[in-house]
Amino acid sequence: MLILALLCGFPPGAGAQDLPNLPRDLPVTLIADRIEYDGESGLLTARGHVQVFYGKRTLTAPAITYDSRRERIVAEGPLVLRDPDGSTLFASYAALDRDLRNGLLRSARAVLRQRFRLAAVEAQRLGGRYNVLGKAVFSTCVVCAANPVPLWRIRARRIVHDQQAHIIHYEDAAFDVAGMTVFYLPYFRHPDPTVKRSTGFLVPSVRTSDTFGYGLRLPYFVVLDEHSDLTLTPMLTSDLGPLLQAEYRQLFRRGSLYLDGSIKADQSGRDQIARGHLFGQGHYYVTDDVFGHFDIAATSDDGYLSDFEFSEIDRLSSEIAIASYRDRGYWELGGVYFQSLRENERVSAIPLGLPEFDLEQNWTAPGIGGRLGLRANVVGLRRPNGPTGPGVCQTGSGGLQVCDQDTLRGTVAMDWERGWTLPQGILLTVGGSTQFDVMGVWDSARPGTVPEGFATRFTPTAMAEIRYPFINRTESATHILQPIGQIYWSEPSVEQSGLANEDSLLVEFDETNLFLPSRFPGLDRVEAGLRTNLGIRYDRFDADGWSLGVLLGRILRGRKQLAFSGVPALAGAESDYVGAATLDLPPYLKLVERFLLAEDLTLDRNDLRLDLVHKRGSVSGYYSYLSRDILGGAPDPREEFGLTGDLRLADNWKVSGYMAYDMQTERFV
Repeated sequence: MLILALLCGFPPGAGAQDLPNLPRDLPVTLIADRIEYDGESGLLTARGHVQVFYGKRTLTAPAITYDSRRERIVAEGPLVLRDPDGSTLFASYAALDRDLRNGLLRSARAVLRQRFRLAAVEAQRLGGRYNVLGKAVFSTCVVCAANPVPLWRIRARRIVHDQQAHIIHYEDAAFDVAGMTVFYLPYFRHPDPTVKRSTGFLVPSVRTSDTFGYGLRLPYFVVLDEHSDLTLTPMLTSDLGPLLQAEYRQLFRRGSLYLDGSIKADQSGRDQIARGHLFGQGHYYVTDDVFGHFDIAATSDDGYLSDFEFSEIDRLSSEIAIASYRDRGYWELGGVYFQSLRENERVSAIPLGLPEFDLEQNWTAPGIGGRLGLRANVVGLRRPNGPTGPGVCQTGSGGLQVCDQDTLRGTVAMDWERGWTLPQGILLTVGGSTQFDVMGVWDSARPGTVPEGFATRFTPTAMAEIRYPFINRTESATHILQPIGQIYWSEPSVEQSGLANEDSLLVEFDETNLFLPSRFPGLDRVEAGLRTNLGIRYDRFDADGWSLGVLLGRILRGRKQLAFSGVPALAGAESDYVGAATLDLPPYLKLVERFLLAEDLTLDRNDLRLDLVHKRGSVSGYYSYLSRDILGGAPDPREEFGLTGDLRLADNWKVSGYMAYDMQTERFV
């Protein structure tokens, strides 16, 4: 092998011409401030910013000595040895062979990828593959004079890092947390940080619960191939016995699959043999534009998920659909199934949604300009109360009687909208829409209120909007003050109280829907009559990066709307005042205030949220007040505040907490 010695920065008389007897079998490329060679002994000594290169391996040190006869390099520290895999060795002394693959290091430390650290009294490199460290420590924590004890570490009599198999082996391993040994293993191993996935046990966890007592989880991860893996997690509990959880993941060229489930023998004496759950989701692109997707959530009984703390959700939904999303529109066809875990919710009240179809498409309107839009929507809901079983009714928001009925609704709507910029910067937008619905009801318990059979509804809508933004720019900030006024008129062709209402029962009023055509969240109800949406918005964008935004508005109607009689903020001809304010001081603070003020300026709702973020942690707090809403099922006011926070102790280690306090009942929730 031809070796080249690069000699730079020599003092006078130390040039290459003064070293005529340099050996031609130097093991590496060498850069140093000074090089001396003794032809009789075969020793080459390099001093001052020494760099030794062998392929992709490098050694840097203040001084090295190369014995050409024994093919050995001795380096005086502090020295650094870098490997092609990205790992770095630090030591005070090293004796290495000519290709930097084997040798002995003293007071050695290794830094692997992702800042994993190994330190040892003595280390050896064997076969260019193994780093063998004696009396060694492994950790990710940075140790310094201010922080001499790492948050966690693994101490071992010997650590062997197999750089070919990418495994770190430990002999007589002690696991320390905050300087205290928590447990000991005679042998232990794990993949090194260069490995993305490897079969083996994951970190176990110990949990306590009021339902299952004490629990131990020991996950085992299995790599099936490059695109799929499986995690099996036995869980032993003191009060409810064992269970097995499994998680499967697979990535396809055009999609993905994720399944998470568990099973345990039922020891309660009930008829069922086993308890369990299944969560899953996936998608697959049939073409570049069309894909299918599904989302599964199911459990064996109402209490299983909460008993083992898998989830606190009390209503599950499963969906399967095929869809296509493009630049100016989309369509989706599917079905959805619900499972209620609430004790007081009847099975007959939970529908199966089939079909569920939604389509939206937008164009540039020919001739008149502006945006032209089409929407089509079909929803069928089937409840398992039997073809002749009596339906049971309940009172929803707005005092509407909703029964355990089967319904089908089809909707087609066209809308047009165009905007202009008038003199003085006034923004004018006008538009209109037509909506046609066909609605069917079966098994109605009160046919006098919600008749069985089909009904139609036709709703024309016209609108105009004007905005007059005032903008003031200075060296320190940009200020925008924007009055906004909208006028809407729409009138359905039939009285809506006689139509089925499935998706518009829960009505809320806040700053997000102040300027929308309708306050109803779905299509079963349309907002009727003449109404004016008024508001004013102020925004300040500071040159230092912080911003302030304030919005205040309300709705004025020509007449009261019966559909909103159960919503206090919208019950009258004039709505409550709705407002919001946001102060954003990135990246440390964000404050959001949202409120509803009645005509007499009493609060119907007040929501305050504060988020504080620091590089070591974060704190979030909230305060919420809601006035009583009898028809909405809240006869008393509700008032609550809560705090959440976390503190990062070190890389991959943090503590967190949460609390909420009900100020009406004076108890923690």
